[in-house]
Amino acid sequence: MPDLISVTDPADPHLDQIAELLVAAVRRREAIGLPAEVTPEYARNWLLKLLPAVRANDAGLIAAVVDGEVAGTAKWQRSEWATRWVHGDLDKLTVDPGHRGSGVGRALVEAVAADASAHGVELLTLSVRGNNHGAIALYEDCGFRRTGWLENAVADGDARHDVVLMARELPRPATARLLGSWPAGAGASLARGVTEGATWWRTDRLLLCRPTAADAAEHFAIHADPATNVHNPAGPQTDRAESEQTLGAWAFQWAKSGFGYWTVRLAETGEVIGFGGVRPALPGEDGLNLYYRFTPAAWGHGYAQELGRAALELARRRAPGEPVLALIRPENAASIRVAERLGLTLDGPVERELGTYLRYVIRPA
Repeated sequence: MPDLISVTDPADPHLDQIAELLVAAVRRREAIGLPAEVTPEYARNWLLKLLPAVRANDAGLIAAVVDGEVAGTAKWQRSEWATRWVHGDLDKLTVDPGHRGSGVGRALVEAVAADASAHGVELLTLSVRGNNHGAIALYEDCGFRRTGWLENAVADGDARHDVVLMARELPRPATARLLGSWPAGAGASLARGVTEGATWWRTDRLLLCRPTAADAAEHFAIHADPATNVHNPAGPQTDRAESEQTLGAWAFQWAKSGFGYWTVRLAETGEVIGFGGVRPALPGEDGLNLYYRFTPAAWGHGYAQELGRAALELARRRAPGEPVLALIRPENAASIRVAERLGLTLDGPVERELGTYLRYVIRPA
């Protein structure tokens, strides 16, 4: 395996070898983003301009050295956009033909990923010419996935080729909120007249999302909190695996019936503050089940009512004619108030394995 060296010093003797390697790659007509007329002097100057970013931890230049000679090189660089500092781009990967097939390319990709991750990059992207199937296969073997393409965006004389866009997730902080394209957080907006998407529903203050396995930590935190289990005779959860199983069951209900419980987020920040909604009836039940549970910091703001209104509307659409039920412990006055404000009425007590519950019902008009 090669020695992998991070080049940071303009006086590093490997710099000239890297420049020569890049020039040779261009002359072989490899698509590495340098002009066709590139010279060693041009390449060296280009590398020198990169080194300040390397020393500032905003880029990395890696040389793969075999028997004292540079056999390959690659670099990464952080996005120039201030809000995209967790995004870096891998490029200039090239390996001397005499060392191909020996693992140099894979070693360079992994070294770049490790270096970028060590400096706060969470998503590493790259673009590769569409006809370079060998490189695409290498990147896929190294954990990159195709995220899109630009049709015929590369010009090589009169020839035009696609650009394949690829990305690899690097470790993220446990506190990172992965909001994707959900309309939540800074800069969020909705198209005129749109309040829902394929996996979300937006209310005035809440973003209600189809639950995923990524919500397990928040689900466990809320359901393991003694404060949220005061009226739960089973007591707090003690095993995160139970949350993972629960979320899997909820995802199955969504896939089968087109509705179910949501992960509840604040639209302003995307922070998870609870879970709830209406799920399909299980065997032996005579109606849909309404449920809501929020972290204590979210209590007293009317979020349960806001969630409940959206849930009843979704139930009306997805299961017209079905009654909606809520089983509430008699001493849980706060949940009873929410149910009554949503239009549910007391239908009497019911006995369950863990004790007596009050059965509240709303029937379709």
